[in-house]
Amino acid sequence: MAILTLALAACGSSKKTNKSGSEASDIAFKVNSGEYVTITKYDETDEKTYLKLNVTVQNKSKNEIPVNSSNFSLYGSKDDEKIDSVYVNPPDEESFKELSGSISPEKKASGDLFYPVNKEEKYELHYQPRIYDDKGEKHKELVVSVDPSKYKNDSENAKKAVAAYVDQVFLSNDNPDFKSLLTNDVLADSQKFDEELANQLKEGFGEFTPSMRLEKMFIEKYRNALNKKIEPTYKIAYGDSKQAKINVSFKNFDTSDLYKQSRKVSEQFAKKNQNKYSYKEYKKAQEDALNYTFSRIDQIMNNTSLKDDSREYALILKETDGKWTIQKTDQDMNSEYDDLLKAFVLQTY
Repeated sequence: MAILTLALAACGSSKKTNKSGSEASDIAFKVNSGEYVTITKYDETDEKTYLKLNVTVQNKSKNEIPVNSSNFSLYGSKDDEKIDSVYVNPPDEESFKELSGSISPEKKASGDLFYPVNKEEKYELHYQPRIYDDKGEKHKELVVSVDPSKYKNDSENAKKAVAAYVDQVFLSNDNPDFKSLLTNDVLADSQKFDEELANQLKEGFGEFTPSMRLEKMFIEKYRNALNKKIEPTYKIAYGDSKQAKINVSFKNFDTSDLYKQSRKVSEQFAKKNQNKYSYKEYKKAQEDALNYTFSRIDQIMNNTSLKDDSREYALILKETDGKWTIQKTDQDMNSEYDDLLKAFVLQTY
């Protein structure tokens, strides 16, 4: 630890404190803003929420001073137990500004500190400047009061927004949260999903064309089967007041078993109609078999087992004016939205 020798008559004298800042004759610091950040570390399963405080240290002296997060400690009002700052791995450089290095004379430095807190408790943030007087005495601590209840925690709403989106777009579950939490055009995205299902049906029909009636029936029964079998879970990988990364996880259909169940239904048709068609009616028999099989997609999917393992799909969200927007394009750096969409569109033939 570097030791700074400052020619001060009384190091840290004329100390002043207010609700958001504290200062002495040679140094000052203040809390600029605060918000809650929720993360799930890669090697853990539980979400953890921390209070993120953005602070500024002002060097009012004529000497350079070092500063880093270890100079700060949070103390609870109930037990006066010291709480050290924790490291939070941010999703990008804009989400976290590290407080480290040195501050030149009469300059400032700002950075972020993260602490586990109880939102109902009051705290004090203590800053111990790395300044010593000519006798080797430490500088007096500067102290600021911290009230966690005044800061915003919106990451749970980001998770609710994703759940509402998946419910409305893919699972045909009515989830009213999408109206208050999402900016995405849920109706348009739901229609796009229907189009993907319709394309899947048409590909399964090959040279034949399914009727509009069958297409509508297929989509409705397919959605109902998803609703019945798929049970997504949601976890906050990272979330603050402006952006979030939410992991959607679920056990999908076993495609091998799905094919077997489709074959069973096709064989049922063949058995029931083995003497119905002549050799010249081969194509008619093919088309009728496809109509029979795809009209029973709900039976096929309901009898299909799910995979043993879940897969996660990460969705990125941005917050604007109290609502969340799920980023869906490659330009939005969120390629896993397309992966999620494709996961719900099964190859049923």
